[in-house]
Amino acid sequence: MAVMQLSDPSLAELALIASEFVTLFLGLAISYIAYRGYRRNDSRPMLFIALGFVLVVGIPGVLGALFVFAGIGDRMVVAGVTQVSELAGMASIFYALRTTP
Repeated sequence: MAVMQLSDPSLAELALIASEFVTLFLGLAISYIAYRGYRRNDSRPMLFIALGFVLVVGIPGVLGALFVFAGIGDRMVVAGVTQVSELAGMASIFYALRTTP
């Protein structure tokens, strides 16, 4: 397992880590806003958009952070779960966009 050493990270590594956290934050913020839209308007497509963003951004982000920083999980298992999560998330967003409210 390759645990990332953060004792003396380069500027490029810090930029990569920061961009991952910003992407994770924005994706989960979009999910929260979509979920609020679902609750306020009782719009089922908004629920699927919220779920889709969690699956596309949230799950892979958390799994990636656990793998890189804590060394948890096998690389191929993490990659497989991440890919399935992203695929399910994209399908959820696609379904939401094709469904009439």
